[in-house]
Amino acid sequence: MRPPLRIAAAASALLLLAGCGGGTGSTAADPYIAPASDSEEREGLTQARDDIDAEMREEADKLDREIESLRKENEELKTRLAARRSGS
Repeated sequence: MRPPLRIAAAASALLLLAGCGGGTGSTAADPYIAPASDSEEREGLTQARDDIDAEMREEADKLDREIESLRKENEELKTRLAARRSGS
């Protein structure tokens, strides 16, 4: 069985990743993009932000799948435990 700490870590990561935005870029990088000296630098910073956002969305999706798997495993274990208790 997986340790409960892993679930807590996954939940914490999801909360932190919530800032990476849905279909738009995260606003966390705006203070670094805004003062860019020219359009080339701004585009580079924007691209870096978008790349990081995409990577974080992939990680969040992976964690979502893992959480769902853990939920299913938990339900199966509860069912088995209930069956074992009713049989005793």
